[in-house]
Amino acid sequence: MKKIAICHYRVGGTDGVSLEIEKRKKILEKHGYQIKLIAGGRSNGADYTIKEMEWDNGIIPIIKENGFIHFGRNDLSAEELKRKINKVSLMIEEKLEEIQKKEKFDYALTHNIFSFGGHIAASKAFSKWINRHKLPTLATHHDFFWERKEFEIPINEYLRSYLKKFMPPKSAYIKHVVINSLARKELKKRNGIEACVMPDVFDFKQKPWIKDKFNSDFLQEFDIKPNDLIILQATRVIPRKGIELAFDYAVAIQEKIKKLRGKKIYNNKRLPINPRITLILAGYAEDEKRDYLFKLKSKAFDERLNVKFISGHVKSSRKFSHGIKTYSLWDAYVYADIISFPSIWEGWGNQFIEAIFAKKPLVIHEYPVYAKDIKQEGYEIISLGNNSVKKDQDGLYALPRENIDKAVEQTLEWLQDKNLRNKLEKNFQIGKKYHDYKILEKFLIDNIG
Repeated sequence: MKKIAICHYRVGGTDGVSLEIEKRKKILEKHGYQIKLIAGGRSNGADYTIKEMEWDNGIIPIIKENGFIHFGRNDLSAEELKRKINKVSLMIEEKLEEIQKKEKFDYALTHNIFSFGGHIAASKAFSKWINRHKLPTLATHHDFFWERKEFEIPINEYLRSYLKKFMPPKSAYIKHVVINSLARKELKKRNGIEACVMPDVFDFKQKPWIKDKFNSDFLQEFDIKPNDLIILQATRVIPRKGIELAFDYAVAIQEKIKKLRGKKIYNNKRLPINPRITLILAGYAEDEKRDYLFKLKSKAFDERLNVKFISGHVKSSRKFSHGIKTYSLWDAYVYADIISFPSIWEGWGNQFIEAIFAKKPLVIHEYPVYAKDIKQEGYEIISLGNNSVKKDQDGLYALPRENIDKAVEQTLEWLQDKNLRNKLEKNFQIGKKYHDYKILEKFLIDNIG
């Protein structure tokens, strides 16, 4: 039996990378492999935790903010920065060695270890560990540091050299995997590294998410009326998700929702005489992005929009402990009438394929990877347009009003369309064709053996 280490900074959450790791773990365990998860200390369900792998722990954010010009921080000299990077890297490496001594892994799967600009020290540690033990590794890069504005310009020549060498590294033992064709092209251009593309997948053979005894009180728990028109934003609360665009969309629907008063929509919900929009935010806000969350809450107040921030009660799986119920992310999908996904940028987009599986109308901003890789697969969606976002005086994204109005008119048509279920079933079948578990399963087994 092969023993495999799956490594990431944090596991067990509802973010896209954690969900992709869970899929790999499930598939490989089905084939008899023994899986151990290695992650930072704030993880749920990790077999081994290394506190120095947390990107917001101790010296790590200080390294990040001194390492890139965007942050404007210079309390570390060039020599101190180099020393701290190497010190943290060595600490991680030593703990990896302790784990390896005990587990004797045959294979490793790393996720964003060699591509995330928020924790550059980890990449050297993992590179040395893999090479020392000649450990065959699939290194999946869900996104790269250069794709985020804050990591575009390293502070000095040492850091530029470090990033070139370790992010990602060239190694006879590492096979590189990206999740979209844009990343593959850029990686080849920058580092001369060939990578294969393995996009996000989903278990299309699982039972549909439905209303049941466990989630029967979901709406009541969050003070949502059963006949509200419910929009779900399932992503983490971070700026690149463009969540403020979902707010603008919801406000615009609220202005025109009276057109549907008293009518049944596609899922047999009858809207009341005075219909109300409720926008649910199910994802958590990362600590370093709390200012963004505050801006969203302020916007909701100013716009008089009914927004429910429920991340404290939603995890990757259901739980009932000490009288407190935690719902799964899938329970939120059950009660949603529309899924919003207005991201500015995505490596691929887990929430996209989740909405397709849930057979819900999906409104999206056509982010670059959608436009290049996903759109051609043939889905029918409600579009907010593409490449037309600007920032307002509060630093939030905004779209031309005509984009919002066009999406709202399409939404009102779709909600009354008797053939909408057929459209959503067609989307489901396309998703199953291109993104079912069996595609990832074949990829993993072909590579691991």
